[in-house]
Amino acid sequence: MTDDRQNNNNSSLSTAANAAGFAKGAIKTGKLVSGAAKGAAAGPYGMLAAGLWENRNLVGRIIVVGCVLFMLPVLFLAMLPSLIFGTDGIENASKDTLNNPDVIMENLTLTEGSIEEILREKHDAVIESILSEADKLGDNCEYSITDEFADSIIHESTMIISQFCASQNDYKEVKLSKLERTLRRNLDKLFSYSVNTSTYVKENEVTKEIAVITHYEYVVEYAGSDYFTNEVFSLTSEQQALAEDYALNMQRFLYSNVYQIKPNWSLIPGDTGKIAVGYGILMLDTPYSQERRNEEGYFDCSSFTYYVYGRLGIYLQFDGANTAAAQGRYIVENNLVVDITKLAPGDLIFYSYESNDRFLNIGHVAIYAGEGFVIDASYSQGKVVYRKIYDTDKIVLCGRPYTE
Repeated sequence: MTDDRQNNNNSSLSTAANAAGFAKGAIKTGKLVSGAAKGAAAGPYGMLAAGLWENRNLVGRIIVVGCVLFMLPVLFLAMLPSLIFGTDGIENASKDTLNNPDVIMENLTLTEGSIEEILREKHDAVIESILSEADKLGDNCEYSITDEFADSIIHESTMIISQFCASQNDYKEVKLSKLERTLRRNLDKLFSYSVNTSTYVKENEVTKEIAVITHYEYVVEYAGSDYFTNEVFSLTSEQQALAEDYALNMQRFLYSNVYQIKPNWSLIPGDTGKIAVGYGILMLDTPYSQERRNEEGYFDCSSFTYYVYGRLGIYLQFDGANTAAAQGRYIVENNLVVDITKLAPGDLIFYSYESNDRFLNIGHVAIYAGEGFVIDASYSQGKVVYRKIYDTDKIVLCGRPYTE
């Protein structure tokens, strides 16, 4: 971006902000300011909303980098994907929506339900194609279907919503009905399948005749998240950056205001955590390797915490995964969240540095060692280290993996 364009954006944003009469303050990034403008007009938000929306790229980046602003709720049009405020368009949203987590959650649930339904439709269409092909197999042929998506389709609805909103140059076009049309029109290649063949000899138990059987294994494949970026929404690099900002803000907003992850104040620190720290210290200087994380003598951040607590009979994983994000979800699902001001030795500290389509956008985990220090498998230092707690502004979750 050139200096001239930067100045123009700053000027436009300043004009919109002054029109709203908002004041700077010190609230946590992404917090909804309930009741800050109860007198806001219902229906269209007019020139102010349009001005903020047109400058949403700049505003999104201001929010993401941690600028603390006290603002009118209308500013959330610029920092969050507007679809969560009104599935029939932001102009048709009531004045209470911006301050009502229940309504936002209803919109989000409706949108996520639509996304999941369409993804399932596309998945099932591929299964029908497989069955149709399998029905045409000749004698001495058999088949099986390997389908990792039969029970659940892994996707990040937050990013899909954010990418859709970022792809629309006119905020009036941000409606659930248009998202549904876009997905149905462009998702035909999201799922596909490959065929592996093998043969074996089978003897007829009655006639004792020998036959060569050809086995067809149909493997359902998923194009992945990049397919949405490149094929479904065809995002420019600028739109991709905006979508990432939206998703990050949305995660922070939802988990602090809507999902309301709260500490379990009944969790008591104890010897289990201290023993975990002891095991962690024994592993200092162990080499870091994400590729070899499951091999003896190597760790990445989550395999390190998994190993330490595994020695205590506590297996930090969710749905079979032991990534940092999965461990964070394990903490939340098992009501093991602790407040950052109440950290005790052995507690887990989860960091988010960017939007990564994972739970809370978690990308790193460390073990609190006490006295303001942590033990973690550090990518930058290439080994397990003991160091002062760091990047506290990037901490999104703390947990105590045990109950005494």
